[in-house]
This record gives sequence, structure tokens and C-alpha cells, in this order.
Amino acid sequence: MEIKVRQKRIDEDKFLEMRKGVLSLWHTGKEVELDDAVGYQKSLPDSKIFHKVVQRVREEGRMVLFPRSGTPIVEDEIELVRSLNELGIPLIPFTTDSYTRNLQLDKAQKGLEESIRTGKPVLNGYPIINHGVKTTRKVVEACDGAFDPRCSRMANSLVGEVAFASGMTAMPNSFFAWIGGYDKKATVEECIETAQYLGRLIGYYADRDVIITTDCHGWLPNGVYPMSVNIATQIIEALISAEQGVKSVFPQINLQGSMAQDLGDIRIVPKLYRKYLDKLGYNDVIIPGIVGSQVPLYPFPQDMGSAFGYITYTATVAALGEVDACFVKTIDEANGIPTKESHIESYRSAKWIFDVVRQQKLEIDNEDIRQEMRITEAEVTAILDRVLELGDGDIAVGAVKAVEAGVLDSPFSINIHAKDQVLGVRDLKGACRYLDFGNLPIPEEIKEFHREKIAEREKAEGRKLDYHASLEDFWAISKGQLIGTHANS
Repeated sequence: MEIKVRQKRIDEDKFLEMRKGVLSLWHTGKEVELDDAVGYQKSLPDSKIFHKVVQRVREEGRMVLFPRSGTPIVEDEIELVRSLNELGIPLIPFTTDSYTRNLQLDKAQKGLEESIRTGKPVLNGYPIINHGVKTTRKVVEACDGAFDPRCSRMANSLVGEVAFASGMTAMPNSFFAWIGGYDKKATVEECIETAQYLGRLIGYYADRDVIITTDCHGWLPNGVYPMSVNIATQIIEALISAEQGVKSVFPQINLQGSMAQDLGDIRIVPKLYRKYLDKLGYNDVIIPGIVGSQVPLYPFPQDMGSAFGYITYTATVAALGEVDACFVKTIDEANGIPTKESHIESYRSAKWIFDVVRQQKLEIDNEDIRQEMRITEAEVTAILDRVLELGDGDIAVGAVKAVEAGVLDSPFSINIHAKDQVLGVRDLKGACRYLDFGNLPIPEEIKEFHREKIAEREKAEGRKLDYHASLEDFWAISKGQLIGTHANS
């Protein structure tokens, strides 16, 4: 099948024509007017501009929470965000509801009207398209902080249009996250095309001296395995966005529970971003900081004690790694839609760790961490170089071919176009290793390292690690353990 997508900036006239179709999807699209939106963005104070907030946090040697929040009723949303502001949270990811994410805007409208009528939220997020620009600006103006809306492929383009015109100054452009966790049937090419639209929209603003940041999530891990594919795909997302004119990218480091591996990834990822951005000529793209994150798709503990423990681990490693922001889930994540109270209690717990641990400026360095850095760098470099080779230097073409060939792959991906030939388990210290490499272009000496680590655990446990062991490891954290056992399977 012919690959039509290319790593090439969309011509402005073509882009403006494409916008007509996007804005026609719902009547609030008529509220988006680019000249007005650019002017509104330029009127915002630095405290509402995402990359400037992150840079200020870094300069001050602090770290802040980067939570999730979203509720359908405007007044409730303002109250929720203000409660986060009271905790000193200046970065506000703005979660859209499931109907909005799937572009089911009639259903979102009914849910919004029912929420307003009853005074109780019946949507699991903020329906930003249905609310439109005028209403959403009320939220931005009533609260402190820089807003960063969350969406998925189907509605991504229109959500971006409304969000930026409303004064939001960041948004993920992570098409591999859709493949990993949100979109079952979309092709890689379709996902890249959607990402190129949002990147070109951000580039339009950048051409007019308005810098909007895109945070990169990469192929979300659905199972226990090393983060090399996730990191490589984050960088691909950054490169795709940069070609369309994005000038600020924000890496996400997924913290899996092995402190040496997590700290190693925190330290090497920004260097790998910079290496490939510069290599492909995007020297003017900034990396204002990084965010540490609980792995989005890992099972979350159901009991409060374990939930607090998981939150505290993530916050501690993020503080020791001196990231600029950290995402932790709420203590009631496993039980349903979080309450305002659970947001507050969860974030107070994490903030305590940030303030106490980060202030001590502990420097942790050992051979285990350095080894993990070397392993991650070798794997990510091998994967990205192979993707570029497949595309004859075109990273977009290469990405499409790489998924087809299993050069980019993940266990248990929901997307039907993924090979799903990769599998991972933890080693004796809890670090994630490859049990099956599939077609990943991992260097032979690195493969041997993984085999040796797995063999050590197999010898200690007296069993062969397999698919079942991988699932045991996947569920372990939710049960208060790092390494799975037969007893908790």
C-alpha cells in the first residue's frame, strides 16, 4: 500500500482550507477566529503560558504537580481548578469527556444539559467543544495557571482549535499514545495526519510569536517492558510536530517502579530528545523541562494505603530525579471518577514529598543507574536509526513502515495494526526487561544483557518466565509488590 504521509510542513493555504472542515464539525467552531485568538494569546500573563511556567519552576529549583482534572459544569470546573491553585499547582491538564474524545458531540451535549439540569456531573470530563471559546475563556480567566487539554485522535483537531482560542497554551500531540491506548482501528498514517494538523496549528501561532507547547507521551505501555519504544516514539512525535512549526516540546518519563531504571530514564531522555531534534535540523525547538508520570495504563491499587504508597513512590523518584513536574493519580483512581476531595488529599501527599525531598538536593549516582542509562540510550538510538533508515530519512514514512515491520511494537496494544510480538518481565531487582524482542532492532549485546538478567530471576525462582509471569508482574504494583509471584496472580 502506498504511503502518502510525508515529513513535510503543510502549506499555509492548504492548512487554512483544511480548517474549514474541522471548524464545521460543531457550531462552536464559528467562535474560533485566528487573528482574535493570536491577540488573546498575546494578552495572557506569563503565569498562563505553559513553557514559561515550566522554565520558571526549573529556574527556581522547584517541582510541581501536573494532575488531571475535568468536570462538565463550568462553575464546578472553576471550583476544581481553584482548589488545585490553592495547592500551588500552576500546570492544569484539562481532561475532556469520553464523548468529546470520540467526537460524539450530540451525546456530549445531552450529557452537558443533564449535568446542568441536575447539578451532578454525568460526563467524565469537560466537553470543551460544546462549551466553545466564549465559555471556556471564563474558566481560563477565573483561574490561575497554564492549561493543557487532553483528547484523543477523533476530536483532536477541533479540541485544539477551541482550546488555543480559549487561552490554553499546551496540548499533547501524541499519536503513538492513541495507538497504544485509545484507538483500536486507526492506521499509523491516519494518526500522523491528525498530529500534523495540530502541529501545523501550533506552528501557525508560533509564526506569529505565540509559543504553544506540546507534551509527548509516546506509545503508552500496556504491559511491563522497557521504556525504549515509548521514548523512541515520543521523540518521533516531537520531530513530526517540529516539522509543522512547534517550538516547545515537553517529554514524559513513565516511572515503572525500579528506582535505578526510572532515574536512568529521567537523566537520559532529554539528551536523546536534543540529539535527534538537532540531528534533523530543529535546533530552535526548546525543551522547557520534563514531567515524571505514573504509567497511565498500569492497574492502580484499590485500597487507600497502597494507593498512597504508589503515589509517594512516584513523587519521591520524581523529586530525586529533579524533574520539573510530576503526574500522580488520585487515591480513588481505581474506584471511579475522582472527587474534588480526593484530588486535594492525593496532591497534598505528593506535594509534601516534593517540598521535603527536593529541598535536600540529594545526589544519587551509582553504577546501576549509569548502566540503565547506557542500555536505554543504546536501545532508543538503535530503534530511531532504524526508523529513519526505513523512511530513507523521512521519519513519518519510517514510522509507518516501522509499525508494519514490528520495529516499533508493544505488548497488548489495543490497535489492530500493532504486531504485539514483544513481551517483557521484571528482573530480580524489579527492572523491566525484554522476554521477547519481536522485531525490535535491539543490538545483540543488549539482547544478551536482557537474557542474563532474566536468567538470574529464573534461577532464583526455579521456573521459566513466560507470558503468565509477565501478567503477574503487570498486576504486582496494584497489589503492593514490584515483582509478581504465583501467589498474587
